[in-house]
Amino acid sequence: MKVLLCICMPLICTACAYVLTIRYRKRKDFFYNLSMFNERLVNEVSYTKIPLPAFLEKYDFTGDFRKMLDDKKATSFSSGSIPSYLTPDEQKFLTDYFGMIGRSDAASQKTYLSSLRGEIDESRKKSEETYKKHFTLYIKLGFLAGLMLSILIV
Repeated sequence: MKVLLCICMPLICTACAYVLTIRYRKRKDFFYNLSMFNERLVNEVSYTKIPLPAFLEKYDFTGDFRKMLDDKKATSFSSGSIPSYLTPDEQKFLTDYFGMIGRSDAASQKTYLSSLRGEIDESRKKSEETYKKHFTLYIKLGFLAGLMLSILIV
């Protein structure tokens, strides 16, 4: 029985550590989708000039970003839920970003979206680095905690 428990402890602790990294993974995925959304919207505004609802139907986004887009679409981009795992500055940025979409002519939209391209890419890269750093740290610490508990059990 002790042997089985000693084998399961590292697995359980590693699984718990994996669950703790979900917040960082969601943040990374959110900024990846935001970056894709911005790039595609710049291209659409520049060339095809399709309406925003048609644009949202044309491309598929995933996760919390998709939920946020659906909420914003239902309220004509005036309000909607923003994920709570984002910092207050990021939440304000998103409120301003979506507040400006579809409010002016195509040339102004293209200029506005292009100017934010660098800031969005920086946030995406930063969230990816944070995820990589925390993921490996949490997994290693979880496994080590499981090993320590296994040693204490024996």
